[in-house]
Amino acid sequence: MNIKLHYEGTSAQDAPGWAQALETQMSKQLQPLLVKHGAEDSVLHATLGKLKRGGKAFTVRLHMHLPGKKIIAASAEGAEPVVASEAAMARLFREAKKHFELLRGQDQYKRKARRERLHALKEQIAAMPETVATQAQQGIDALLQRLEAVARRELAYLRAVGDLPSDYPTVRDVVDEAAAATKAAWQPGADSDAVYRQLLKNLFKAIDREVAASRPYGEAVSLDAPVPTDAQDDAESMVEEELYEYYQPDDTLSVADVLPETVEAAAESTEQPAAAERAGEQAYVVDVLKDLPVAWRRALLLAELDALAHAAIAEVLDTTERSVASWIELAQSFIEARLGDAGIARPSGEGRVRLTVWLHGGGR
Repeated sequence: MNIKLHYEGTSAQDAPGWAQALETQMSKQLQPLLVKHGAEDSVLHATLGKLKRGGKAFTVRLHMHLPGKKIIAASAEGAEPVVASEAAMARLFREAKKHFELLRGQDQYKRKARRERLHALKEQIAAMPETVATQAQQGIDALLQRLEAVARRELAYLRAVGDLPSDYPTVRDVVDEAAAATKAAWQPGADSDAVYRQLLKNLFKAIDREVAASRPYGEAVSLDAPVPTDAQDDAESMVEEELYEYYQPDDTLSVADVLPETVEAAAESTEQPAAAERAGEQAYVVDVLKDLPVAWRRALLLAELDALAHAAIAEVLDTTERSVASWIELAQSFIEARLGDAGIARPSGEGRVRLTVWLHGGGR
């Protein structure tokens, strides 16, 4: 775990031993708690300020980012920096413990809700005629490999931006739920393209439910309750720091998360300078995609990587063809602008940049 120190109206010379004391205080309670919950890479920001008057000469403000897109903060004053930091650390520990308890309860709720949805779907499937159920299973099984590829890349992007935790749901979780929902609503005589569109639609619905359930619970605060005495200080101290320090998920998105077959095919050639450069450009494009709004990214990838027509994408995403065309156009413009800012040359030829060109052949 890292600690970043900041000073306001004072310096390290005025507080000898403060940094070491802060590290010791953190290792007693806070660090074991973070390690237990897989947040050992979190960064603690500590600001030491010197008060101009009063018996308490120093103030210590602490804040850090935790999984679940949560920022916790605490502050305290004291006659000595070590005394103030000890009180602030105790408060920060209580905030961290409270947050992890909320996450644990939230995780149990998510899993229970998913089990209930699957149980209801299985009851519907059990009521189907055996011949229809068999036909549905055969039609779905033939498309599961394609569906798993979409699920894998979608989960990778959502985890990369912090919308989902790293361990739940798994690819198998969301694919199984999409398959069960499609089977329960099976229409005899449907062609494979129609079945695949329904699978995609149910897949995105299953994933979106998990994203919604993963958002942190809000806490009700009485409007009549007094404002904490240090709230203003916390807000002012974090403004400048938050321009540069913001929530960063632990997971790093890679080309392998989105296009594993591309990585395997290129693995043996990356020793060549040109191939290594193309691999770097591919990784950059994949990373840029995570900055797109979810709808833009889904529409673009379904069109480029899954070769779906706009009408099919509109059906999958529950929108209009006009919206799909607009989202794809906006996504392409965004990607081109980011590539230009990075000084990466566009692929040869006219027209829009095609992801298939970048991700399978590089931009050169």
